[in-house]
Amino acid sequence: MKVRSAFELSNALDNALAWRKKEITTIFLTAKNQRRIHEKKACLRAFVPILYAHWEGYAKEAATYYIEFVARQRLTYNDLTTNFVSISCRSTINEISKSNQIHIHNQLVDFLTYSQNERARIPYKGVIDTESNLSAKVLRNLLFVIGLPFDEFWQKKSLLIDGKLLFYRNKIVHGEKHIIDEATFTELHDIVIDLIDYTKTSIENFAIQEKYKRKTQPSHAPEGSTHW
Repeated sequence: MKVRSAFELSNALDNALAWRKKEITTIFLTAKNQRRIHEKKACLRAFVPILYAHWEGYAKEAATYYIEFVARQRLTYNDLTTNFVSISCRSTINEISKSNQIHIHNQLVDFLTYSQNERARIPYKGVIDTESNLSAKVLRNLLFVIGLPFDEFWQKKSLLIDGKLLFYRNKIVHGEKHIIDEATFTELHDIVIDLIDYTKTSIENFAIQEKYKRKTQPSHAPEGSTHW
């Protein structure tokens, strides 16, 4: 599926969300409907990593779709916010960090000096890295990569992401005997639904409002980056 328009982006986000919500609802009801105590405890524990996986998976998938959407707008580097220009020259930046060869440094200088009116070539496959541990810190960087703010919603959810969702997921996947009761599981379920819904809405709004385009007057950084 190619993501070339805001409509196609919305469809891609909807499709990615639909099957995840269906599975989340299925495991939620399965866990709650267990009648035997030992079976319920086992289900509640086993399903926590799946809840987390849907959060990490959707965040990565949605961000990738958004980058693809921007990449297919046929804009120049001058048209784009600086985070997308950074994505375009990331490989050169990484190479520079490992080398003291001046010709490699010149590649970046030439790009920034002479190529800004060229049509942007933005890679989108393999760009988003959730580090298999989508903490609030990693999320902040992911949002910065795609130019979205770490806004009040994310700031308020940070403690829940790290102190609840990641905390219980890590306890379980690392083999610790950590009991998850039904109230805790319900809370984790609600957290994940809120996170993925807000991710979808935010990306759709930025696409529709063309927030990926650079303003006439250059700005220093995406909104919210001052929290770094």
